[in-house]
Amino acid sequence: MKDNPFAPIFRDAFYKDVLQGSIYTPTHNAEHPARVKTFMRQLNRFISIAGEAPIMYPKYAFNEHKLFEYALFLRGYMRDSQKVLAHLEQKHAVDKDLIALFKASSEYVVACNGKIGDKRTFDNTVGYKVWKADLAKGLQNASYTPVVKSISEQRHNLFLFMPFRIKDTEEMLNKWLSINMRQSLDNAAFQSSIDTYVVHYPIQKSRSSNITSVLKTLRFNDTFYEAEDVDFVKKHWLPFVAQNIELNEQNKVISANSYSPQMLFDNFRNITIFSYCAGTANAHRCLNVLFDLTRQIYGEKIADTAMHNVFVNSYGFLPVRENLRYAGVHFYTNAVDDENRREPFVNLNNHTLYEKTKVTSAQTPARLSLLPDGRNYILAMKLSPKIAFMQDSQIQELSDGEFGHNMANISTPNLYDRDNYAYTVFKNILTNSSLGKRGTDVLQLPQNTTPHNLLTNSIIQAHLQKLK
Repeated sequence: MKDNPFAPIFRDAFYKDVLQGSIYTPTHNAEHPARVKTFMRQLNRFISIAGEAPIMYPKYAFNEHKLFEYALFLRGYMRDSQKVLAHLEQKHAVDKDLIALFKASSEYVVACNGKIGDKRTFDNTVGYKVWKADLAKGLQNASYTPVVKSISEQRHNLFLFMPFRIKDTEEMLNKWLSINMRQSLDNAAFQSSIDTYVVHYPIQKSRSSNITSVLKTLRFNDTFYEAEDVDFVKKHWLPFVAQNIELNEQNKVISANSYSPQMLFDNFRNITIFSYCAGTANAHRCLNVLFDLTRQIYGEKIADTAMHNVFVNSYGFLPVRENLRYAGVHFYTNAVDDENRREPFVNLNNHTLYEKTKVTSAQTPARLSLLPDGRNYILAMKLSPKIAFMQDSQIQELSDGEFGHNMANISTPNLYDRDNYAYTVFKNILTNSSLGKRGTDVLQLPQNTTPHNLLTNSIIQAHLQKLK
């Protein structure tokens, strides 16, 4: 796309992070392997289409490991470009040429396996890892069991779609889930009444591949899904749709024993999701598959009504569109004075919606917006300068280097916040929705508390002023 503002960002970063300190050979071209030439061809294509001069890399003998790290960090360069984030247009964020560049990046890092001295090995065809969490002793002492079969449609189920790509061990899962969810899952409901599952990619999945899927999800939001999304639904969610479902090789329903419409609606009420950052795009694609299979059996109208009972809580990723099939509350945190301090990933994924819904008053802890579909809320939280919390009987401090993207903003009580508004609201909404509550019942908080009173007033205002 012409004038894509990320082109000069990528170009400048290449000269700084890849070519700086390399050997310049003005009289002849340096030897580069085919994998480098293939990736650089796509990078230069993106840069040239945008109107920038191509990178004259053949004249440099550079360390390929620097190119490898550069390819993996493309999204990071976008994240750090606050001047671009201030005036971003959605067409630039989901540019088809940008998608092609990330695809080329993901293919390049796989091509580097075993060839540049890096111990990491990438395989972008891997599917999700799914674990059942036993939270009876709290999140810090949780245990996890790999899940390979279908999940009960008769239980309250919470699916945590997390963005991390980690080794599939209990130790690593406990570490990363604890870092993100902190104290938000520590209550009796998650210990006994709700089955909790964790969904994530294994460490072999490259960030570039995941971002390629995210960008395609943003561009083709209601029709796009990947093979791993289909596999997830086939393995784990078919009982929610019907009994004895048979699919052909094209994943079309051949036969099924359908439920009554009311039973279908009740089953879908038992699907609650929490998703963080890119995990929201993963969850959205899986829900696209769920809708497609349901539509084939029950028709568009019943399938659509059933999807209204699915509830998505997300953090750090705004809805892919303003009319969603499912319901939800979508949280993020932003600085009131966000000049050069914009929440980067919320901005990258939907700059327009960020500008419509962000907190702009230092006098209020949050801003609640109701989307046009009447089922989805966006709850923007005011960013605290610092987060302080108790851990192992010690006070720990955390500064959010990404201006609101850290989950700790809502998943742990902040000693600097007398009312703990963000934590209280998030934990209660997550619990309510996981117990199958829907509609405004999800938003109910313990009465006669400051968070309850403030949120109640916000709900009224949001319904009066539905987002336009």
